Order: sequence, then C-alpha cells, then structure tokens
Amino acid sequence: MVGSRWAVVKLPVRPVQHHVAERLAYTSRMPAVAPPDYPALSARYADFFPGQPTATPRREAFRWAGGTLRLDRHGPRQAPLTVVLVHGAGGYGRMFAPLAAALADAGHEVLAPDLPGYGLSPAHWAQVDYAAWKRALLALIDAEHTQRARPIALLGASIGGYLAYLVAAESPWVRGLAATTLADPRDPVVQAALVRQPWMRALLPTLRPLSRLTRGLRVPVRWFTHMQRMSRDPALTALVCTDPLGGGNRVPVGLLASLFGTAPALEPEQFQRCPVLMLHPACDDWTPVAISDRFYQRLAAPKQRVLLDGCGHFPVEQPGLDQLRDALLPFLQRIDR
Repeated sequence: MVGSRWAVVKLPVRPVQHHVAERLAYTSRMPAVAPPDYPALSARYADFFPGQPTATPRREAFRWAGGTLRLDRHGPRQAPLTVVLVHGAGGYGRMFAPLAAALADAGHEVLAPDLPGYGLSPAHWAQVDYAAWKRALLALIDAEHTQRARPIALLGASIGGYLAYLVAAESPWVRGLAATTLADPRDPVVQAALVRQPWMRALLPTLRPLSRLTRGLRVPVRWFTHMQRMSRDPALTALVCTDPLGGGNRVPVGLLASLFGTAPALEPEQFQRCPVLMLHPACDDWTPVAISDRFYQRLAAPKQRVLLDGCGHFPVEQPGLDQLRDALLPFLQRIDR
C-alpha cells in the first residue's frame, strides 16, 4: 500500500481450495461508519488490562470479494512476523487492543480485523457466516503475503480459536496457531456448553433452512449463547454484553447455523501444517478446558498446552495474563527464526 492509494493484486489459486482467485484491495481511507462514541467505547476495554502498553493502531479497510473488513494495524510495518488476531462471536478487533499493543511492543506487527457483521465491518446477511469469515481471513492473509512475504501467525480468542484453526488448515502462509479455546462446535459436548438451552440445541439442524427463510432477520447473539459467562469480572461481562459492536450485537440466524456445521479442510489427526499453542483460561466456565482438550488431544502437529491461572473465558486476570505473554512471545520468536 502506498499512502492512501488503492493497491490491487491478482492472487494465484490456492491448490488446497476450490474457489477462484479473488481481486483484493486495501485502502487506508476508511468511511466514517464508526459510531460517535467508538473511541471511548472501545478504549474502555483497556481498563481491564492494567499495566499493558497504550495501543496506537492505524485504522485501515481491506476489500475482499464479500465486502470490506475494517481492521487495526499495530506495530512496525517491517516487522519480520505478523500476528493476526481472530475474535469470537462476542468481540471485535479493537477489544483486544491492549494485547495487540503488548505484541507490537515486542516487535511484532499485529492485525486485528473486525469480522463481517461485527465491530466496524457491516456486512450483507449472507457474509455474517462462519465460512465467509474464514474466506475473508484467507483473503486478508493472501493479500498480506503478496505485498510482503513473511511468516504469519494466528491468535484466536473464544470461538475465534476454531476459526483460526480452519484458516490454518487451508492457508499455506500460516506458520503458527495460538488460541485461547480450541472447542470444535460440531461436537455435541461443545454445543451443550455453547448453547443456552437444550431446546435450542434441538433446533440446530433447522437453523440452516431457517436462515434462508429469515435472510436478513437479526437476533441478539446473547439469546442463544451463555454470554453472561464471558468473564469472571462482572463489569467486563456487562461491557461485552451491552457493546453493540460485540456481545450486544444482533446476528443473522445463519451465523449460528454455520458455527455449528463448518468442517475444516483437515481434521486434527491430519493437521501438521504448523505448531499449535493452546493458551486456555484455567477458570473458564463457558468453554471449560476439558472440551478444548477433546480437540487438542487429536492434533497431530507439534503442540503445547498452557493453562492461564485465575483467568475466565476472556483472559484478563493475573497471573494468567502474564502467563499468556510468557508462553506466546517465545512461541512467536520460534516461528520468526
């Protein structure tokens, strides 16, 4: 990218995928779609990360075949490694700005995109879909690698962990995968943990055809999930649940259908593309360690499991937050070599 001019590239078809190559574009000029209180709203999350560096992201927009992703770019542009943060169904990129700032302080470039339908990335109802999120991230990674070839690592939070795995299973450019949760939403045990009521779980097979009928109808994501288990800190949980860009968002029914039905290109027994670091909150009562272990134990790739002491689903507590940093930075350094 040069200044605010468009840079358009033609990408080769990825051999492990079946979709055609896409024309992609970047711009540093982002339309004024942010709500007036966006800086103050998103900055409130920094209060829950005491002692972390102040984030100074550069806001950008990335055009892909399905629309436009808004993203924050942190750290040195010429860093030898880029980390892509992947949020879950209650988050968006700016929510993790303190963590991105800490990684940038360590010399890494960090991209924190808002997935379609979340944060500042408005989207057609058909793009608010787990498979579409995967395609958007693959397109972003392809564009990054085309502009400047360097190792790319993924860091997924919440169900963004499984999404990051889906991407790593297809992208040839991903050299490392870290995640706070590796729960496979196709697993009935995981579905029982994620979905609020048994009768809602019974409806899961009907969600896909229902989404075609309801199309753009959006419902609060917290109606279906245990969003109240987001954190051990009631104030943080309340902030997430009422944030219209995150946990207070309304989503098409199709997102829920796709979440519980999207299969990876490689099952974990066949996955050897890159090393995996699971940084799991030890006190997570939404997606307990045991249900992530069901997927983690099947992974054929080199792997490491670290429990974050004292941390709930959204890991902000000590000493777990320091443990996350102390495990993640060496992991990234090994990728960088």
